[in-house]
Amino acid sequence: MNFINRIAELFKDRKIRKYGPIVLAVMVLAVFVVRRKLAIAREKAPDTYPVVLDLASPRQGVLRAQETFLGLFKPENQADLSSRLSARVVYIAEEGSVVKKGDVVLRLDTSDLAAGAEALDIKRQNQEKVYDRDRILLDSGAISQEQLENSQNLYQQAVAAYEAAAAQLSYGVMDAPFDAVVGKRFLQPGDTAVPGRPLLQLNGTGPGYEVYADLPVETAVKIRPGSEQEIAFNGGVQKARVKAVVPAAANNLMTVKLALTGNKLGIPAGTYVDTHFYTSVSRGLIVPANSVLRNMNGYFALTVKDGAVHWAPVKVLGADAVSYCVEGLDPAARLGTAPAQDLLKIYEGQKVKAVRESGSYD
Repeated sequence: MNFINRIAELFKDRKIRKYGPIVLAVMVLAVFVVRRKLAIAREKAPDTYPVVLDLASPRQGVLRAQETFLGLFKPENQADLSSRLSARVVYIAEEGSVVKKGDVVLRLDTSDLAAGAEALDIKRQNQEKVYDRDRILLDSGAISQEQLENSQNLYQQAVAAYEAAAAQLSYGVMDAPFDAVVGKRFLQPGDTAVPGRPLLQLNGTGPGYEVYADLPVETAVKIRPGSEQEIAFNGGVQKARVKAVVPAAANNLMTVKLALTGNKLGIPAGTYVDTHFYTSVSRGLIVPANSVLRNMNGYFALTVKDGAVHWAPVKVLGADAVSYCVEGLDPAARLGTAPAQDLLKIYEGQKVKAVRESGSYD
């Protein structure tokens, strides 16, 4: 009872009435935090699981550094045929049809032009007769030299008019300029051709083909005309030779033109293919690309020693699609390999419990 009275007396104090609840709340919170820490301390630490890796051994060797870019594959002979006339399309070769050089691939309705050319031909013939007659008359003194020259001019004008009409008439028939496959046609029979507008595309059937690839300037300057490179399509690879490196750069890119003989991979014209460029040759330790991690501090090789993993700093001399050429690594090191997304999860000193031996790396 005395204790309760003493508490009541305390709460008569103005300061205690103001700050007492705050102090009480802090004390309760402190008790809760302490109890929570004690509970966490009594909990069992989570199990750590060892990483499972394939093992590989580095080897001394030479690596040709390779960079891959997309390149546009096209026949060396390729043309978009367009009309010089405004006329109705009578015939146009079917898409996908194979044509030989000289085969008719397009015919326009030139009946009006044919009638006009015929009339001009008759005029030319008549004017020729007049000119021949006037030459005889000049010899007999019946006409003057000036009259003959006038007759000659009229004849030459008639010849020029007829030849121009005949040339126009010839534009109504188009032949294939080389052996080809008809690609896309832009008009159908019955449509009207317009001068300058493409009518159909012809893709040459070889033997020459080309690939155009846009490369960053810093890569393109390493490529030499005449050097041998590779193109890849649908799992296959074919050799190609650099024909030219276009010197003018646009958007910090340069165009590399490659030439190849034959289409061994069956690549359709206008298809983008992987183009492998060999940019340098390096000599050192060859290691799998999936045993090396790059971060802001440099390159690190994943090594395995005494049942644990260790990240060893290395200097990369060159790389291709599957390997790195490095220096600064112990030649006797055992390397762990894993997919790139898994390498990011592996930490220094992590245990290795089960390892699938894959032998030496070749």
